[in-house]
Amino acid sequence: MKRRAKKMQYVWLPVLAVALVLLSGCVKIKIVDRTMMTVLPPAELEAAANADEHDLAVLAIDFDPPLEYEQIMASREGITLLVAVENTGGNSENNVTVQAELSTDDGQTIILEDEDQIPTIAPGEIKIVRFKSLGDIPYRTAYQLKVQVAPVTGEARTANNQKSYDLYVTQPE
Repeated sequence: MKRRAKKMQYVWLPVLAVALVLLSGCVKIKIVDRTMMTVLPPAELEAAANADEHDLAVLAIDFDPPLEYEQIMASREGITLLVAVENTGGNSENNVTVQAELSTDDGQTIILEDEDQIPTIAPGEIKIVRFKSLGDIPYRTAYQLKVQVAPVTGEARTANNQKSYDLYVTQPE
């Protein structure tokens, strides 16, 4: 089977590499999911009950290497943000846009933003989008990370299309 030859282009998170160089000794990175769990409105509940619906969801994020001092310092390629997207609907979706934004000051100052496309995702399938490190990021003790998948035509349930995280860089106690 021939693998897809198209190489995706990304920009992402050398945040911690810069932060770790600036701080002496080991640091601790704490990630807090600030995505609010919401009660679905009646229209979204009805859409969720429809087997032929369109529904995409951001499941989770991860980092490669993990956000641990030793692994970050050993990585020569920087940090890659991994975003897991699931098609929880009943239709295949094409050209799905996934966006990532890193900011400070409670989202007021955008440091990096990037987007990528998932060419196709089948019902029940999970795809991982990789945003690779590139560029300099100013050191801060707190960052906000927002990841989202753009709604597709006919998608009524959109509360699960995004997640937000706070990232705190601290020295261990």
